Amino acid sequence: MSQEYASSGQLSEDVEGALQGDGGPSHDDSSTRLEQFGLGVAASILLGAVVGVAAAWSIGGALPLIFGLGLGFIFSPVLGLLILRRNE
Repeated sequence: MSQEYASSGQLSEDVEGALQGDGGPSHDDSSTRLEQFGLGVAASILLGAVVGVAAAWSIGGALPLIFGLGLGFIFSPVLGLLILRRNE
């Protein structure tokens, strides 16, 4: 009601859709993109952990595990963006 009064009774279709709660296509698109980015981040961290565990098992000691996990966390945003770009 206050939105109609503030805009002299004329609301754009985007605002009306947001007020009615149908979500709209922009929300669906950003949600899908965020899921794809998260998939890339999770894959990078998991890959770093697997490589770190394999290196720790073959070499011995905890340093390769920490190094592998660290690299997985450092490269996780990069891999997330690469997967996001690949799916566009």
